[in-house]
Amino acid sequence: MNNISDMVEIDGRNFKDLEEAFEVSLDLVQKNYLDELHLRNVVPVPKHISELTTRNNIRLFKMNKLTFDRQENNLDKIMTVYNTLGNVSGSLVMIINSDGNHTNLYLGTRTSSKEQDVNSAKEALKKSFEGNFPGSDIENLNNSEIEKIISSIFTSELSQNENIISSVSGIPSLKDQDKTKFVQGLEKLVDAMKGEEFSAVFIADPVLHRNIDEIKLGYENLYSQLVPFAKCDLSFNSSDSMAISEGMSKGVTATINESLTKTQSYTQGSSETENQTESDTKTTNWGGALGGLGAAGGFLLGGPAGAVIAGGISGAAGSLIGSSTDGTSHSQSKTTNQSKNEGESDTRGKSDSTSTQESSSETQTFGNSRNLQIQFENKTVTNLLQKIDEQLLRLKSSEDFGMWSCACYFIAPSVQTSRVAASTYKAIMRGENSAVENSFINTWDNNNKANLLEVGKYLKKFNHPLIEMKVNTGLQLPHISPGSLINGKELALQMGFPQKSLSGLPVIETAEFGRDIITYNEAKEYQNTIKLGNVFHMGRPESTNIEIDVNSLALHTFVTGSTGSGKSNTIYQMLNELVRKNIHFLVIEPAKGEYKKIFGGRKDVSVFGTNANFTELLRINPFRFPSQVHVLEHIDRIIEIFNACWPMYAAMPAVLKEAIERTYISIGWDLEESFYFGEEAQYPTFYDLLTILPVIIRESAYSEEVKSNYTGALVTRVKSMTNGLFGKIFTDNEVASEVLFDQNCIIDLSRVGSVETKALIMGILFMRLQEYRMSNDSPINSELQHVTVIEEAHHLLRRVTSEQSQEGANLQGKSVEMIANAIAEMRTYGEGFIIADQAPNLLDRSVIRNTNTKIILRLPDELDRSEVGKTANLNEHQINELPKLRTGVAAVYQNNWLQPVLCEVSEFNNFQPYLLEKRLDVSIQTSNREMLSQLLELLLLERVPENNRSNLASFETDRLKKWLMGCSIDHSIRKYLLHDLEYFELNHKMKLWEQKNFEELSRIVSSLIPQRIGLIQYAKTSENLTEWNRRFIEGLRKYTSFSNPEAYDSAVMQCLLQDKAQEDPRFKDFYYLWIEEQKEGEVRVC
Repeated sequence: MNNISDMVEIDGRNFKDLEEAFEVSLDLVQKNYLDELHLRNVVPVPKHISELTTRNNIRLFKMNKLTFDRQENNLDKIMTVYNTLGNVSGSLVMIINSDGNHTNLYLGTRTSSKEQDVNSAKEALKKSFEGNFPGSDIENLNNSEIEKIISSIFTSELSQNENIISSVSGIPSLKDQDKTKFVQGLEKLVDAMKGEEFSAVFIADPVLHRNIDEIKLGYENLYSQLVPFAKCDLSFNSSDSMAISEGMSKGVTATINESLTKTQSYTQGSSETENQTESDTKTTNWGGALGGLGAAGGFLLGGPAGAVIAGGISGAAGSLIGSSTDGTSHSQSKTTNQSKNEGESDTRGKSDSTSTQESSSETQTFGNSRNLQIQFENKTVTNLLQKIDEQLLRLKSSEDFGMWSCACYFIAPSVQTSRVAASTYKAIMRGENSAVENSFINTWDNNNKANLLEVGKYLKKFNHPLIEMKVNTGLQLPHISPGSLINGKELALQMGFPQKSLSGLPVIETAEFGRDIITYNEAKEYQNTIKLGNVFHMGRPESTNIEIDVNSLALHTFVTGSTGSGKSNTIYQMLNELVRKNIHFLVIEPAKGEYKKIFGGRKDVSVFGTNANFTELLRINPFRFPSQVHVLEHIDRIIEIFNACWPMYAAMPAVLKEAIERTYISIGWDLEESFYFGEEAQYPTFYDLLTILPVIIRESAYSEEVKSNYTGALVTRVKSMTNGLFGKIFTDNEVASEVLFDQNCIIDLSRVGSVETKALIMGILFMRLQEYRMSNDSPINSELQHVTVIEEAHHLLRRVTSEQSQEGANLQGKSVEMIANAIAEMRTYGEGFIIADQAPNLLDRSVIRNTNTKIILRLPDELDRSEVGKTANLNEHQINELPKLRTGVAAVYQNNWLQPVLCEVSEFNNFQPYLLEKRLDVSIQTSNREMLSQLLELLLLERVPENNRSNLASFETDRLKKWLMGCSIDHSIRKYLLHDLEYFELNHKMKLWEQKNFEELSRIVSSLIPQRIGLIQYAKTSENLTEWNRRFIEGLRKYTSFSNPEAYDSAVMQCLLQDKAQEDPRFKDFYYLWIEEQKEGEVRVC
């Protein structure tokens, strides 16, 4: 071959094959035919499609709420849902229906024949959806609702014309495989079309596996047809060469040898041999059979390959022809030899050699070499091959996730809206790999109404319209449709769900919590439990109960949540369950006052408060303590309570402590040995402290300014505890500790206005509870015996700085620490605390740290949920879930649980409200008024006319003494009266009747009527003394019920006015004027 043309003749390719392959690729690979669908006629709806009915073949669900797990891939879950439906041969339908403002999303299925059960497809879709998107809310629509939706989509309300339809065909793909943020959700389409009325119908039909194989074979054949034309290499070589060589060689050799040898040999031998042999021989010939096999193999394979294989087999056969022998041999031999050798040798030799060699060589070479290489590449073919490779990869994926024929149809009243919606959707779905096929939009409008109507008929049956066009799609189909063949991954993108909320469809991301209670000690079965509620998973309650071990509540519980989150209902449920277990409770409620409206009406519940008009009055003496407690211990605790509740600085705590100690001493206590000198122990009150405190301040070595400051800060606060309602609350006639701490009891402090006072009452109750539990002989680490609920605990356990000030120690911080430690330690007596607060960040950290059970409801504040969430073993996703919890749903965790769970707390509705008219002990108020009147009548007996005096026998001194023991009066006055009553029993007279003791009598009468200041102020507005007397008596009779009011009213008035004049010298003029007026009126005055 001497030229290129000779080499070209070797190329046997037929370029007509390339032209045919290009024609096929336009349809099979590029799908260019999809651009012409709107120009072709639509096939009339076939009978098998027109016979489809909503009842037998179509089911739709309306999506009311979508719930996602932020730690899972939503596209993978959508793919799972759709693959489940494809496995039961159900077609997939999704509808977006928007009026421009409100958007509804529907998901459903369609079957292709009457024989195919649509309910199986519906259940597969529903269960798979609920399994992959738990917490989502989908509503099953009935047949009439489905037909109404279909009718509204295709009929325009503005005109009689049919709505315009645009289809989108193409391959969806992620815009960037590496990006973590997904930007191709359907919410982008809805937001872009906001204000426009439109609908979108997405239809995907599953493709059978045999059809996938046919399509794959078509791509492979096309690839094989194209690949020879992708690249061509031509190589040309030419070479010439010539060589000449000449040589000669000659050699002569002469050799003469002479040899003489003489040898003599003698040998003698003897031999004896015995042999015995047995033999069995068998011969087999396999050569013929294997030879035949080789011939047959060659025939089947044919040609040289067959010959090679046949020869190989025959050779192997030859090695197998022969015989096999079995035998036995026995041999015995005996030999004797003798030998003698003699020899002589003589050798002579002569050799002559002559060699001559001549060589002559001549080489002459002429060379001429030529090399030419030419490479051809058809880029069009290589690009096409690359697309075929990509299509084959997509088909490979479809073997795993299924294949669908999918298209999207956009229906709107105008062409513009329909095309804009289709174009927007197409742009959203296009990604990095979408160019593997071309994407097209086809629009059917009223210019070709026949086609528009036919397309609408198909879509009303949720079928792709069939178009009259003959193309090579890899499937031998008589017609084509706008559907593109996409695999399961691509379908999850094309028919994906919104990733953000729409107007009409909330989309919520939720974190996953545990779905059952699993403890570290799995072998331990808790028999004594209370039910809190049910597991709440991904936005939906489940049937699994959440039960809490009762004895674990002795390790204390922390309940938190914002206002309206269901915190109170949670505690109601817990208390109700505990009462069923015969475990009693104490509720200390500083706000709202709701507990008495829930449990107050129960017969086994006592309710106490701070307003006698609404509840029975709480009566408690902060200075009383059990006999097992040392008086100095009690003083230390009460000082810590004051430090926690009142702002104290410098030496105030020391001054207050000294005053309290002096007060105990003044009434008869030995502080060192902790006993009372008398028979029955007496305890001081705030009235006694108020008497001693100013004395202690005056006796101190502080400057007058400091004394004045201490008087203003301490005396004023203590005095406020003796006035008004608090004078009746902090009394020695207190409610029995057994009622408060061993029975069901609610203490309502919601009507206390002062935050400091609320905290003080709560602290005193807590202190009394602690001492009461310490005094009981309970075994160490007892099971739960009693529960105390502290609502709005920040009043008592407020977080304070741990830093020390220059003026002194951090008293409030130390006091809060003491209370928190006491709570932690009280569990050993079987006392459990349920600490509730809506702001964890305001509470001392030890409260959250030392509680075993955490119940966390909705918490919007980031600091709050981070503070408590980390102590409840919540991860970051779960902590961020807390502000989105619905009312009544709580994250619950106990320290021995493996993971926290979400619980929908059972709603408590067994309300038994507190009824004032039935529960208020009116007899106590009546008795107080009666006893006060009787005591005043006795004290003032000598100051009224004899004819108006009561009979001495009518005075019940024992009742009076008992009543005095519970009176909120100064201890010294009580002591004086008790002694005088004993004197009266013996002598039928009282020392206070003596005229010299009138001032003391006036002081005592004034102390028995603490409202005297108010009475004087009330009467002060009168125009004359007559009116003044009338108004004063009118007020006085609210507190007294004398047997002869006219006689005793004036006597009481004189005592009150005289005591007032002693306190305020400016009042003396009025007092003397009143005396003169009374004398003129012949009223007895002294």
